[in-house]
Amino acid sequence: MNSGNLNCPFRIHPRRQGNGEIATCGLVQQLLQTESNGGTDDACQVSRDACEACSGSTPVASSFVNGVFPSILNEACTRFLHGRSSDDGPQTRRATELLQISEAAVLGELVAGERRLPSCDVYLCCDDASAATRRSIESVLAQQNAAVNLHLILNGPRAQILASDYATTWNVHLHRLATATSLFAAVHELAPTACSEFLALQHADAVAMPNRIANAVGELCRMGADAIGSPLLTPAGEVAATEPTDAYQASIPWPTLVMRRSAFIDLGGFADRKSDPDLEWIHRAKRSGAKIRVMPLPSVELHRDWQPPKAVAPPAYVERLGSLRHHAIGYPQSTVPCDVVIPVYGQLDFVAQAIESIIQQQDAEPIVHLIDDRGPENVDALFRYWGSLPNVRLYRNRKNVGQYVSFNNVSPYFETDFVAVQDGDDISLPHRLETTVNLLERSDADFFAATMEQFAASDAEEAIVDRQRFRRSHIPYGNQMQYFAMNPTACFRVAMFRRLGGYSDFGDRDRNRCGLDSEFMIRASHSAVRFAISSSVVTRYRVHPQSATRNSETGFGTDVRTFSLQECRRRAGLYQRAAFDPRSFGALGRYRDVTERVISVS
Repeated sequence: MNSGNLNCPFRIHPRRQGNGEIATCGLVQQLLQTESNGGTDDACQVSRDACEACSGSTPVASSFVNGVFPSILNEACTRFLHGRSSDDGPQTRRATELLQISEAAVLGELVAGERRLPSCDVYLCCDDASAATRRSIESVLAQQNAAVNLHLILNGPRAQILASDYATTWNVHLHRLATATSLFAAVHELAPTACSEFLALQHADAVAMPNRIANAVGELCRMGADAIGSPLLTPAGEVAATEPTDAYQASIPWPTLVMRRSAFIDLGGFADRKSDPDLEWIHRAKRSGAKIRVMPLPSVELHRDWQPPKAVAPPAYVERLGSLRHHAIGYPQSTVPCDVVIPVYGQLDFVAQAIESIIQQQDAEPIVHLIDDRGPENVDALFRYWGSLPNVRLYRNRKNVGQYVSFNNVSPYFETDFVAVQDGDDISLPHRLETTVNLLERSDADFFAATMEQFAASDAEEAIVDRQRFRRSHIPYGNQMQYFAMNPTACFRVAMFRRLGGYSDFGDRDRNRCGLDSEFMIRASHSAVRFAISSSVVTRYRVHPQSATRNSETGFGTDVRTFSLQECRRRAGLYQRAAFDPRSFGALGRYRDVTERVISVS
């Protein structure tokens, strides 16, 4: 029959139904794997109106070809699952997973906020220039809805012809090696020089599906995950992929693995293991609290039999301050310069401990900016003592403005490329700045956050601490963007802080003492800022009655705290709707006349 101007290649067997027209969606059939039912599967029927809407919808860089198809797939999965029990087999499980994914897309959680083109560095070890190797290369370069940088590791003379063949391809990076190396060793070495936030492994005998990178990076961003994989197609059938458990066993076929670069480097990269470096990294990442996910559909087709890694004895891990990176090959750590801002508002005994914890940082060269924020206690003695050190800078505010306005006001005086937050009642652990700046530099990130350990200032707060001794930062994802980076662990690139306009202004001194850290991280997450989240414990957070989150003026439950939380939610909604200038919401320079530099203390 005549189906008009619809030329969708997936539109099968158009036919009349009542006064309208329906057809079978071949793409839904492929996803649900119901092709064996013939061309009229009831679950895959789509009305002509839906076909027209889908065909005319604008493609987007997400896990779906356009914004209409998720609704079509969701309805098909619902029909398919109707009357089936949850244990009906792999088709039912697949349909259930697709239902959840399509529901997330329909609800607008798949891509929260402005859409960004997914980008990824892909690594391929070439032992030769065979037709199979070239097919693998071309499948990466042909990725749809994504920007890829392909790294060809040329192992030996038989692969050298590829250097001339791809010398003028802008997104191919050639690495000539005198001696052959494994893909894992090459990725470990090259990760710090990657172009993007994500790293993908590619097998020389495999072909990447056209949307492999777009789907993987899209899901990593949507879920705030650190690594993702998928089932693998092989001549013998589909190799399953499962989320890792505590057991030391293969879970994700490595040719499908995509990792967040900062998470890979924070874990120290791969370990020096000959037979199972991929398995060990996934296991160590899981043990470190990394979020590892699996996509339901294959993303790679391998044109040879799959040989899973041979698991040897499981490693015996010993945690050091929340990290297992010392079990990996690791990366050289350099001595790091870093500015540190410490506003002072009372509690001088606590402040002295905070300053000392920064001055005594290992393998770091801190520049301390000490600010008198007009608290209830005189700070002259404190200033005379610490101001005698060559790396301490002193400032006074004419009135109390809070820690965030104080931070903004001393930003013109920063002397390094990085600046760390230090509250006057917290303690930085000796490795904090070294860990922080090295990870920022090696992952080319802008915003660092990690794990903090809470401790009680007195016995009265011990019960609070016992409920949650450690608080972890996490990658922002979906609509879960309130407070995801523990501010006492935060460190920024100075250029990024200034580009975003610094901390904001809520219009009132007390309002400005709470919530501006949340607003800044939310604004950063919608401004293409790269985050590096570490599993390391770098700060001890003191729980006491006068802290900003517990006192009677700005603590939880107060009017100003409630206002700040509501304003953060309001702005998050604004930032999600369209591109914006982050400086419009920053307040750098707004209160510049409040803070003055102190040269000497009488």
